[in-house]
Amino acid sequence: MTPCWDGLLLLDKPPGPTSHDIVDRVRRATHTRRVGHAGTLDPPATGLLVAVLGRATRLVRFLPDAPKGYSGTFRLGVTTATDDLTGATLTRHDGPLPAHEQVVSAAARFVGSLLQTPPSISARSVGGKRLYRLARRGRAVTAPAVRVQVERLEIEPLAEPGLYAFSAEVSAGTYVRSLVRDLGWALECGAAVDTLRRTRIGPLGVEDALLVSPDGPIDREEARRRLVPIDGMPFALPGVVARHEDAEALFLAGRPVEPEGEGFPASGLVVVRSGAGRVIGVGEVLGGLVRPRVALALPPADRL
Repeated sequence: MTPCWDGLLLLDKPPGPTSHDIVDRVRRATHTRRVGHAGTLDPPATGLLVAVLGRATRLVRFLPDAPKGYSGTFRLGVTTATDDLTGATLTRHDGPLPAHEQVVSAAARFVGSLLQTPPSISARSVGGKRLYRLARRGRAVTAPAVRVQVERLEIEPLAEPGLYAFSAEVSAGTYVRSLVRDLGWALECGAAVDTLRRTRIGPLGVEDALLVSPDGPIDREEARRRLVPIDGMPFALPGVVARHEDAEALFLAGRPVEPEGEGFPASGLVVVRSGAGRVIGVGEVLGGLVRPRVALALPPADRL
């Protein structure tokens, strides 16, 4: 008998494979077809990739997606087609590079709210098409700028001239490659990411993730031990408990239920739990009742 796989699996992605490649490995290891992920990592990047399995895929949009933490290195004096050192070189700076104090001062100006243009080769969609797919077809498309929030950007020079280590905390939708590219423009010498590692998404940290090898399979038993069940998922919504023993059945049948106790929000979306603590879905509080918006069907019985 094989138990169902419903929940989150935190993975420490290696450089090389795409996020989709890692998801395929999770499918093979768990024999689960419904697998997605909460936030793409570029192939050269490493770090936290959150796989979402089974019924949890219906709840992925209610997970916290910020702040996101990153660390890595970047190089001054070069610009590339991808805004990292894996792309074709576009320009190289002639002459001395900015002093460390200038770089620190310029980086400080990128903390806060700012408009950012995504990299021309990225997973951002324009007109329903991914930018990286358009680039493969020879179509250079510039995505519209979006407002992002940089909570923290700390940099330190390394022994090699022009090479810096950085640590950043940013809002969802922020591209660190664009952040480094724009810093290079501000310094009038260019800059590109050398290495990039995602360390955190909201309350989820890479220190709790399963290390994935560059080309090997995911260990099924270790994945089972590390699976975060739906009932333990960290949602970005407040939670309520459905009152009465039959509340779970009513909610799953699409009927509004009465929340238990006091202190629940007067309106808005909430995660709904049964009296036993089981997450049964997401509802909307209207007129003192919780009306189902996403009802999780009961988990299927163990299968052969």
